[in-house]
Amino acid sequence: MMFLDANVLIYLNVGEENVIKFFKGLLMRRDRLYTDVLVLDEVIHISRKKYGIKYEDTIKFLDDVVLPYVKVLNIGLKEYETAEKYIGVLKPSDAIHVAVMLNNGVNVIVSEDRDFDRVNTVKRVWLDNE
Repeated sequence: MMFLDANVLIYLNVGEENVIKFFKGLLMRRDRLYTDVLVLDEVIHISRKKYGIKYEDTIKFLDDVVLPYVKVLNIGLKEYETAEKYIGVLKPSDAIHVAVMLNNGVNVIVSEDRDFDRVNTVKRVWLDNE
């Protein structure tokens, strides 16, 4: 079970070959993949802001490439309450991602964001160490 952070999906959206290969490998291994709606928001926003990809193109990418294979986990009050203890160690949105993961029994995150290494209940992997 792995949680996909925004950066891996953004790189997938812009066509980074090593990320495409990595994602296909996860699918071939039939890993259970998860994310949350905050990640989807960030993918849409950053893909446009940093790479100039139209909102509608990123939404189509998410609908066609990501969502058939990645389950979007819910965010509610329970996740906020869990996230409270990680805010300060992580930025608030990352603390919410960790809370979503922990509340759903997911302890591995695919992310290049080394801030997640500060949380000992979560294992961060990236393309070079997966």
